[in-house]
Amino acid sequence: MIYGLPLATSAQLLKNGQSRWISSFNISNTLNAQTGNGDSLFVDIETWNLNLLYDYSFRENWMLRLQLPYIVHTGGFMDSIIDAYHQAVGLPEDLRPYYPLDQINLNYSQGNAQLINMNSRQSSAGDISVQLAWQARQSAQGSLSYWLSLKLPTGDSQKLTGSGGTDLATWASADYRLTDTRWLYGQGGLLYMSDSDVLTNIQNNWAIFANAGIKFQPWDKVELKTQLDMHSAFYDSDIEFLSHVIQLTFGGSYLISNAQKLDFAIAEDIKNSASPDVNFNISWWIYY
Repeated sequence: MIYGLPLATSAQLLKNGQSRWISSFNISNTLNAQTGNGDSLFVDIETWNLNLLYDYSFRENWMLRLQLPYIVHTGGFMDSIIDAYHQAVGLPEDLRPYYPLDQINLNYSQGNAQLINMNSRQSSAGDISVQLAWQARQSAQGSLSYWLSLKLPTGDSQKLTGSGGTDLATWASADYRLTDTRWLYGQGGLLYMSDSDVLTNIQNNWAIFANAGIKFQPWDKVELKTQLDMHSAFYDSDIEFLSHVIQLTFGGSYLISNAQKLDFAIAEDIKNSASPDVNFNISWWIYY
């Protein structure tokens, strides 16, 4: 979250002169304890991440995006809800019965050196990013766009709301229409992360990322989606939580009008112990 990994982007850009606001709110919750070759990690945290995005098509086939995140690390409120859900459906609770509800504790150590120790609520604006997109192809059958992103160190690395480094990312987004009601979509790209202030000695400078999904529109105002996301490891560590990530997301959209829509989604870590236990997202899109 503190690096320049871009959000999933649409292959189809705005028309010339069109703009939109996107307000995207994500809650993640995780409890994890792991050890590696001389290092150890304990994570019991809930993170709220509000992303405010403004898109503007300043000329034909070109679009500019400004992204401003606000991040809160907290003990949260979802521990008891997740416990009740696990018990109701008979899923394993792992470590959850052994730790207090709604606490915040993030600790990473190498040998006798404690490199991260967070046990109180932290919040601030995150790292701003500016993105440029070009529409390479667009037709009734499919679309293709190319993106470039610059992420600036405007957050606070001490609060883990920023990395303290400047990152660059480039990627391609594509979609393909299968039928009148079904589409395939995806993106893939490369991320460069400059040396950050967070776990600098084990940070990787390069990573690849990708996602792929299918969209189904059973009714005029409802879209349903299933999406697979992955990225390579941001750190060189035996700790699974710091390795490469694979997540599966289920969600959809409700088209309020031609100018507004709401997205809902839930993401699960299908590569166990490598990402938060669960993510919930709601996004509000407004077109002008």
